[in-house]
Amino acid sequence: MRNLSHTVIRPFVHNLLWLPLTVLLSCSTPDKTSYDLVISGTNIHTLDTAQSTGSIAWIGIKDGRIAALGTRDDALPEANLVLQANEDHVYPGFIDAHGHLFGYAESLHTVNLFGTSSVEECIERIEAFIAANPEKEWIIGRGWDQNDWPVKAYPSAKDLDRFSQKKLFLTRIDGHAAWVNTNVMKAFTIEEGMRISGGSVLDGILIDQAESLVQLPSRDNSFWRIALLQTQDSLAKYGITAMTDAGLHYEQILLLDSLITEGKWLIPINAMISNTEEDLAYFEKNGPIEKPLLRVKSVKAYLDGALGSRGALLRAPYHDLPQHYGLPLLSPLELDRLRDRCLNNGWQLCVHAIGDSAHHVLLESFNELDRTEDLRFRVEHAQIMTPEDSAYYRHPNIIPSVQPTHATSDMYWAAERLGEHRLHHSYSYKRILNASGLIALGTDFPIEHIDPLATFFSATTRKDRSQWPEAGFIPEQALSPLETLRGMTVEASYAAFTEHHYGAIAIGQLANFTIVNQDLLSRIPVQQGDTKVVRTIVQGRVIYP
Repeated sequence: MRNLSHTVIRPFVHNLLWLPLTVLLSCSTPDKTSYDLVISGTNIHTLDTAQSTGSIAWIGIKDGRIAALGTRDDALPEANLVLQANEDHVYPGFIDAHGHLFGYAESLHTVNLFGTSSVEECIERIEAFIAANPEKEWIIGRGWDQNDWPVKAYPSAKDLDRFSQKKLFLTRIDGHAAWVNTNVMKAFTIEEGMRISGGSVLDGILIDQAESLVQLPSRDNSFWRIALLQTQDSLAKYGITAMTDAGLHYEQILLLDSLITEGKWLIPINAMISNTEEDLAYFEKNGPIEKPLLRVKSVKAYLDGALGSRGALLRAPYHDLPQHYGLPLLSPLELDRLRDRCLNNGWQLCVHAIGDSAHHVLLESFNELDRTEDLRFRVEHAQIMTPEDSAYYRHPNIIPSVQPTHATSDMYWAAERLGEHRLHHSYSYKRILNASGLIALGTDFPIEHIDPLATFFSATTRKDRSQWPEAGFIPEQALSPLETLRGMTVEASYAAFTEHHYGAIAIGQLANFTIVNQDLLSRIPVQQGDTKVVRTIVQGRVIYP
């Protein structure tokens, strides 16, 4: 771990109601209490080493923070409540280093196209949604992926023209393309073959910046408040105790801040500011936000699009589309200007780079950063990399942030886009970790499943849930269980400047824990289908179940 540590976080207490727990035992009367909560168990993992179990036998929690750590030789102290973990395994609370709260929240109320196997199945789901919501003029959905269909070709506007009385806007799984019907194209004067800076139109498919040609209906705050709290329930269910949101507009950040102020939002958020002039100017005028549950001192920008929609910017043409290199969303000059603007404002810059060309441009720009200041500029995704470019990650202020499930989602078709030679320079998480010394891991939900255990198994096995391929996808780039768990905890926290606040089992840290029914560090591999989150604890409070 790099020794760059300057973040100071204030302790805090939230007045939350305890949820019922069958395993909680009353240990003492309140006037004799030493701790609010004690967690006791034989499998408490600090993730300092790969040992299956450590010497810690109990954790004493006071005012939402870890106040004491006891060994097997120490008597169990008095507490209001004791949680016996028994044979379950206690880990530092899982952190998602890259997700999208509002995208996930909206997906709970739109057409779910994830996992569809054909255009026909998409049509069936749309019809069912319309039948259940006949009053809606706009039909919004997400999740289709033509690479999973028998004919791996984009759908078209004509496929949707049976819904001529509706406006359809269906986002691809990666968020970098939208499938619309003719009604939408006419309403917004979108013509076939149109090209705009950073985007294009292809028979009803709006790629990257072309999505902005459509102005979707706005949703009011009452919708977002309900949907966000539903999203928090999902985070808790899957053991996520803190997260980084990879790009929010200032109104969205202020809405989250209001939910936190009201005590309704409990999970710490590191929020990146979207790279729009309106959002940057707002925080330049009003200053950053640094609160116990909300940090806003980062900016999210995009250098290119996604591989699945052929928007990732490559150094050589696509293997399956000669003469096409992808779509640049920022020029090198624009990137450098944004980098310097962030430096002037004391902001961390976090940049989406998927193709090897975008990745190289970003690493060259970040390589000019000062090596003594604590800046921690982040590369988001880093999917395709010329091997020698890994040396850039030795720079102490270049932090890799990757999503292992992208590898196991893309492995079925990535060779078609890249060719076999370039494929083996992709999803190189081990190579990046070896150069950097750390790697922050996330899910990129809702683009991938919100479950961080999927991150764990993708990173360590490089296989899908059916254990394919047998040897793993580019298996030499797999991470060890310990490397993966540290990437989901302490290193994800470091990438967000919050390592003194949460991410580890240590005195003074927030009492955030994810309790799982399996030993994820076991020498005997555990199976994904047998592994589940038993409890999620945030600030010393059980928020799941």
